Amino acid sequence: MAKKDTAEPFRIPSLVESDSNYAGLIAKREALNDRYRELSAERSKLRNAIETEKAAGGQRLPPEVAALLGDAPDSLTMLTQRQREIATEMSTIEAGQEVILRRRDEARNVASKLVCSAMLPEYRRRLGAVCDAAKDLEAARQDHDALLDDIEREDVRLDYLRPIRAFFLGDRHDGKISYFLKEVREAGHNA
Repeated sequence: MAKKDTAEPFRIPSLVESDSNYAGLIAKREALNDRYRELSAERSKLRNAIETEKAAGGQRLPPEVAALLGDAPDSLTMLTQRQREIATEMSTIEAGQEVILRRRDEARNVASKLVCSAMLPEYRRRLGAVCDAAKDLEAARQDHDALLDDIEREDVRLDYLRPIRAFFLGDRHDGKISYFLKEVREAGHNA
């Protein structure tokens, strides 16, 4: 019977969980997007209502003229007035969305730093495992190449052995693994 792994998988916290300012900006962006969609739907309905009213022969009196004449504002005037209000509010929302986008980008840096700080021990653990495996691979390669070198020193034809060399690792003495380990050290990690 296979043994079940009971350890929970490692979970990286989201930017929203890590920084309340970032979370607030995301929530505000969503609220503005919802409102914008509502206004857009209302604007579409108003366009249809205005077209229907015009087709029925409705005449538009500016509200000031209707007030001067003592008439109640007509429905076409009310519809177009609401359409202008919606356009103004949508324009304001668009401007707000631009500001939130810039603020979110700034807040993303702060939230990312918080996440990375929390993840640093786990990252270093996993990077250490990669470095250990790379060192083991490099040692195994050196051992393998030493055997082939010893066979060649005895003037044995290697083609009967059909040897495979690990050229993908780069140069034997200063290859890709040593370069990788150097990069790790230069980045400030203990390798």
